[in-house]
Amino acid sequence: MLPIHTSGHHADSPDSLHRAVMDRVVSSYTPTITTLRHTRQHSDRGQPPAGDERALIVAMPVMPGVGYLPQARAEATLVAAHLPGAIQLIRRPGDTTVSAATGPRAADGTAQAAPTKASVLAHLAGCATAHFACHGASDPTDPSRSRLLLQDHRHNPLTVASLTALNLEHARLAYLSACSTALNQQFQLLDEAIHLAAAFQMAGFPHVVATLWTISDECAPALADAFYTNLADGAAALDTGRAAYALHHAVQDLRRRLPLSPSLWAAYLHAGA
Repeated sequence: MLPIHTSGHHADSPDSLHRAVMDRVVSSYTPTITTLRHTRQHSDRGQPPAGDERALIVAMPVMPGVGYLPQARAEATLVAAHLPGAIQLIRRPGDTTVSAATGPRAADGTAQAAPTKASVLAHLAGCATAHFACHGASDPTDPSRSRLLLQDHRHNPLTVASLTALNLEHARLAYLSACSTALNQQFQLLDEAIHLAAAFQMAGFPHVVATLWTISDECAPALADAFYTNLADGAAALDTGRAAYALHHAVQDLRRRLPLSPSLWAAYLHAGA
């Protein structure tokens, strides 16, 4: 449960320079050996065929009763610039529907739907990249009920358990810009690694960006933008195989700006192979 990837000396002084783990290595986690094997098998499939590299962006800036995320929309806009043609499921103010009915259309004409469990699962089946900017909740007693808070989370939540039956053939990268998506608080089940990051891996995503605790809504957009910029590395297409490196450099950028605030950048980790 500790952020081992950021352990070391972080004082803002010359003596602490290059004395932290993240100054010497690029870290990547695997929840279990079984997950590592499963993830490597999916990685060996190579990139999806041309035309199958679709992306999904889910954003929940409005979540009455839970808390608003005013920067989630900005994050979705920044990410969409890196993922042209992405399907965008974004809850808008005043939108109370919980159906998966088709709603407004994107600039490229792509039909949009409400960010519900049903619509997200339907789109995940055909997407290589999935980016979530929303609230996340780690269940302290039953980690299989840990969930991403979508529009219909009260009666039909997107939980760890609901992801276990998926087998996504073209999945490459899931970025979970939500709180505590790599956290399992149930002490007796710590070695089971039951959390959202592991669930997305087992569903077929070889690379998952997740978090160990509550993250900053203010910092999330810039970090996500830096991640996808690093993922491209000057190439025309995103190379998801660089995910661990892309996250490492994005976190380092934020760390350089806020060296004495590890709570803002140490939560992020890469899980995969």
